[in-house]
Amino acid sequence: MTQHDLPEMETTLTPAAIGGMGPMYTALAKAQGAFQPIEKNRSVTIDIKDDQKRKIGSYNFRYADLQEIRAKTTPALSENGLCLFQLVTEENNSTIIRTVLGHSTGAEITAVARLYRDDRDIKKFGAAITYLRRYIVSALLGVAADDDLDEDGTPDAGTDILPAAEEHPGLRDAKTIGELSRIMSGLPKEERATYNPYYEQRMKELRTASQEAA
Repeated sequence: MTQHDLPEMETTLTPAAIGGMGPMYTALAKAQGAFQPIEKNRSVTIDIKDDQKRKIGSYNFRYADLQEIRAKTTPALSENGLCLFQLVTEENNSTIIRTVLGHSTGAEITAVARLYRDDRDIKKFGAAITYLRRYIVSALLGVAADDDLDEDGTPDAGTDILPAAEEHPGLRDAKTIGELSRIMSGLPKEERATYNPYYEQRMKELRTASQEAA
């Protein structure tokens, strides 16, 4: 990724005409204390590459999607006179993501991300917008919605490095070992070979969860 690919970020604070930022800060502190626990309900396999861009392994990264973050924070925000919304617009061949955390007094905190539009791979670009929206909301609200990464971009010490595994939606969303096995056995033979590493990974996760719940 070049410097040109990185989004430009800026944040501004707009005080209320009466009371400045104080009432908003008080309301946000109360809301944060009432936020519900946020579940890291999604996972993705991140490839690890060497200096020659060759895949040498992967690791599993967990995060909370935007719907989960908003579901666990919006009620507390609303009860304390706070609202949060995002606008995505275009300007000079750049996409602008404007996130506003506002208070009933008129005070607000605005975060703006400017991202260069890449029409060559619109799917990848759309994923970047989704990631930035979630990232900005998490930062504004002060919630932990992702696994911590160390400075090298790999999981914290103690996290197992997994062999490269292709994710399958059905296997990913299975809640029990029995459900996982039924989905796997229903796949065509060729697909079972493709998804077997991910199946083994999910089997390990569900066994661990079952043991912890016992």
